[in-house]
Amino acid sequence: PHLLFNTINNIDTLILRSPVVASNYLNKLSDILRFVLYETKGDSIPLSQEISYIEKYIDLQKIRTSNEEYVSFEVSGDAEGKSIAPMVFIPFIENAFKHTNNKKLEHAISIRIVIRSKSVDLHCENKYDSKLIKSTDNGGGLGNDLVQKRLDLIYKGRHSLEVTNQEDLYTVNLTIPSE
Repeated sequence: PHLLFNTINNIDTLILRSPVVASNYLNKLSDILRFVLYETKGDSIPLSQEISYIEKYIDLQKIRTSNEEYVSFEVSGDAEGKSIAPMVFIPFIENAFKHTNNKKLEHAISIRIVIRSKSVDLHCENKYDSKLIKSTDNGGGLGNDLVQKRLDLIYKGRHSLEVTNQEDLYTVNLTIPSE
Protein backbone atom coordinates (compact mmCIF):
# COMPACT_ATOMS: atom_id res chain seq x y z
CA PRO A 1 0.00 0.00 0.00
CA HIS A 2 2.81 2.46 0.78
CA LEU A 3 4.45 1.89 -2.60
CA LEU A 4 1.14 2.44 -4.36
CA PHE A 5 0.22 5.57 -2.39
CA ASN A 6 3.68 7.17 -2.63
CA THR A 7 4.10 6.34 -6.30
CA ILE A 8 0.72 7.76 -7.27
CA ASN A 9 1.51 10.97 -5.39
CA ASN A 10 4.93 11.20 -7.04
CA ILE A 11 3.48 10.60 -10.50
CA ASP A 12 0.81 13.21 -9.79
CA THR A 13 3.48 15.85 -9.22
CA LEU A 14 5.21 14.82 -12.47
CA ILE A 15 2.08 15.14 -14.60
CA LEU A 16 2.25 18.93 -14.94
CA ARG A 17 6.04 19.05 -15.20
CA SER A 18 6.57 16.20 -17.63
CA PRO A 19 3.56 14.25 -18.86
CA VAL A 20 5.69 11.85 -20.91
CA VAL A 21 7.85 10.93 -17.91
CA ALA A 22 4.75 10.62 -15.73
CA SER A 23 3.18 8.28 -18.29
CA ASN A 24 6.34 6.17 -18.35
CA TYR A 25 6.25 5.79 -14.55
CA LEU A 26 2.54 5.04 -14.61
CA ASN A 27 3.20 2.20 -17.06
CA LYS A 28 5.90 0.83 -14.74
CA LEU A 29 3.48 0.96 -11.82
CA SER A 30 0.90 -0.88 -13.92
CA ASP A 31 3.49 -3.56 -14.78
CA ILE A 32 4.38 -3.97 -11.10
CA LEU A 33 0.74 -4.37 -10.08
CA ARG A 34 0.16 -6.87 -12.89
CA PHE A 35 3.23 -8.83 -11.81
CA VAL A 36 2.21 -8.95 -8.14
CA LEU A 37 -1.41 -9.88 -8.91
CA TYR A 38 -0.93 -12.42 -11.68
CA GLU A 39 2.65 -13.63 -12.01
CA THR A 40 3.48 -14.57 -8.41
CA LYS A 41 0.84 -17.24 -7.83
CA GLY A 42 3.07 -20.22 -8.59
CA ASP A 43 5.90 -21.73 -6.60
CA SER A 44 8.49 -20.37 -8.99
CA ILE A 45 8.87 -17.78 -11.72
CA PRO A 46 11.55 -17.07 -14.30
CA LEU A 47 14.44 -15.22 -12.70
CA SER A 48 14.33 -12.71 -15.55
CA GLN A 49 10.78 -11.71 -14.49
CA GLU A 50 11.90 -11.20 -10.89
CA ILE A 51 14.79 -9.02 -12.07
CA SER A 52 12.48 -7.00 -14.31
CA TYR A 53 10.15 -6.42 -11.36
CA ILE A 54 13.07 -5.26 -9.20
CA GLU A 55 14.26 -2.87 -11.93
CA LYS A 56 10.82 -1.28 -12.18
CA TYR A 57 10.52 -1.07 -8.41
CA ILE A 58 13.87 0.72 -8.20
CA ASP A 59 12.88 3.10 -11.00
CA LEU A 60 9.68 4.01 -9.15
CA GLN A 61 11.62 4.63 -5.94
CA LYS A 62 14.06 6.89 -7.78
CA ILE A 63 11.22 9.34 -8.52
CA ARG A 64 11.63 10.54 -4.94
CA THR A 65 15.14 11.92 -5.47
CA SER A 66 16.98 13.92 -8.10
CA ASN A 67 20.22 12.15 -7.19
CA GLU A 68 21.05 9.89 -10.14
CA GLU A 69 23.72 8.11 -8.07
CA TYR A 70 21.39 7.34 -5.14
CA VAL A 71 20.94 3.68 -6.10
CA SER A 72 23.39 1.29 -7.66
CA PHE A 73 21.85 -1.82 -9.25
CA GLU A 74 23.88 -4.47 -11.01
CA VAL A 75 23.10 -7.94 -12.35
CA SER A 76 25.82 -10.32 -13.47
CA GLY A 77 25.40 -13.75 -15.00
CA ASP A 78 22.77 -15.26 -17.26
CA ALA A 79 19.18 -15.51 -16.03
CA GLU A 80 18.05 -17.50 -19.06
CA GLY A 81 16.30 -20.73 -18.09
CA LYS A 82 16.59 -20.11 -14.33
CA SER A 83 13.70 -19.79 -11.91
CA ILE A 84 13.27 -18.87 -8.25
CA ALA A 85 10.43 -18.42 -5.79
CA PRO A 86 8.61 -15.15 -6.50
CA MET A 87 9.37 -12.02 -4.52
CA VAL A 88 12.15 -13.49 -2.39
CA PHE A 89 14.53 -10.55 -2.86
CA ILE A 90 12.10 -7.64 -2.73
CA PRO A 91 11.56 -7.45 1.07
CA PHE A 92 15.27 -6.70 1.52
CA ILE A 93 15.24 -4.12 -1.27
CA GLU A 94 12.10 -2.46 0.12
CA ASN A 95 13.75 -2.24 3.54
CA ALA A 96 16.84 -0.63 2.00
CA PHE A 97 14.68 2.15 0.57
CA LYS A 98 12.63 2.47 3.74
CA HIS A 99 15.61 2.84 6.06
CA THR A 100 18.00 4.96 4.00
CA ASN A 101 17.78 8.46 5.45
CA ASN A 102 19.86 10.62 3.10
CA LYS A 103 18.73 10.67 -0.51
CA LYS A 104 21.65 12.95 -1.43
CA LEU A 105 24.33 10.32 -0.77
CA GLU A 106 25.90 8.58 -3.73
CA HIS A 107 25.27 4.85 -3.68
CA ALA A 108 23.19 5.13 -0.52
CA ILE A 109 21.70 1.85 -1.69
CA SER A 110 23.69 -0.81 -3.49
CA ILE A 111 21.98 -3.89 -4.91
CA ARG A 112 23.83 -6.63 -6.72
CA ILE A 113 22.45 -9.90 -8.07
CA VAL A 114 24.97 -12.54 -9.09
CA ILE A 115 23.62 -15.45 -11.12
CA ARG A 116 25.66 -18.63 -10.88
CA SER A 117 25.12 -22.03 -12.49
CA LYS A 118 23.03 -23.44 -9.62
CA SER A 119 22.39 -20.45 -7.34
CA VAL A 120 21.58 -16.76 -7.19
CA ASP A 121 23.15 -14.31 -4.76
CA LEU A 122 21.59 -11.07 -3.58
CA HIS A 123 23.86 -8.51 -1.97
CA CYS A 124 21.91 -5.48 -0.75
CA GLU A 125 23.26 -2.74 1.45
CA ASN A 126 22.02 0.63 2.50
CA LYS A 127 23.59 3.50 4.35
CA TYR A 128 21.65 5.15 7.13
CA ASP A 129 22.17 7.58 9.95
CA SER A 130 21.78 5.61 13.17
CA LYS A 131 21.19 8.85 15.09
CA LEU A 132 17.95 9.33 13.17
CA ILE A 133 16.61 5.86 13.94
CA LYS A 134 13.98 5.89 16.67
CA SER A 135 15.23 4.63 20.01
CA THR A 136 12.33 2.17 20.09
CA ASP A 137 13.53 0.53 16.87
CA ASN A 138 15.58 -2.50 17.80
CA GLY A 139 16.81 -2.95 14.24
CA GLY A 140 15.42 -6.48 13.87
CA GLY A 141 11.76 -6.01 13.22
CA LEU A 142 9.06 -8.53 12.46
CA GLY A 143 9.77 -8.34 8.74
CA ASN A 144 13.14 -10.08 8.99
CA ASP A 145 11.63 -12.91 11.03
CA LEU A 146 8.85 -13.42 8.49
CA VAL A 147 11.28 -13.41 5.57
CA GLN A 148 13.49 -15.95 7.37
CA LYS A 149 10.48 -18.21 7.98
CA ARG A 150 9.47 -17.96 4.32
CA LEU A 151 13.00 -18.82 3.21
CA ASP A 152 13.03 -21.80 5.59
CA LEU A 153 9.75 -23.05 4.11
CA ILE A 154 10.80 -22.64 0.49
CA TYR A 155 14.53 -23.40 0.63
CA LYS A 156 14.94 -25.39 3.85
CA GLY A 157 18.62 -26.14 4.30
CA ARG A 158 19.43 -24.91 0.80
CA HIS A 159 19.83 -21.17 1.35
CA SER A 160 22.19 -18.87 3.18
CA LEU A 161 21.14 -15.56 4.76
CA GLU A 162 23.56 -13.22 6.48
CA VAL A 163 22.37 -9.86 7.81
CA THR A 164 24.80 -7.38 9.38
CA ASN A 165 24.10 -3.99 10.84
CA GLN A 166 27.15 -1.96 11.75
CA GLU A 167 28.63 1.50 11.37
CA ASP A 168 25.55 3.01 9.70
CA LEU A 169 25.54 0.28 7.04
CA TYR A 170 22.91 -2.46 6.83
CA THR A 171 23.94 -5.41 4.67
CA VAL A 172 22.05 -8.47 3.46
CA ASN A 173 23.71 -11.39 1.69
CA LEU A 174 21.31 -14.07 0.50
CA THR A 175 22.10 -17.13 -1.58
CA ILE A 176 19.29 -19.32 -2.89
CA PRO A 177 19.28 -22.22 -5.34
CA SER A 178 18.00 -21.61 -8.85
CA GLU A 179 16.19 -24.26 -10.80
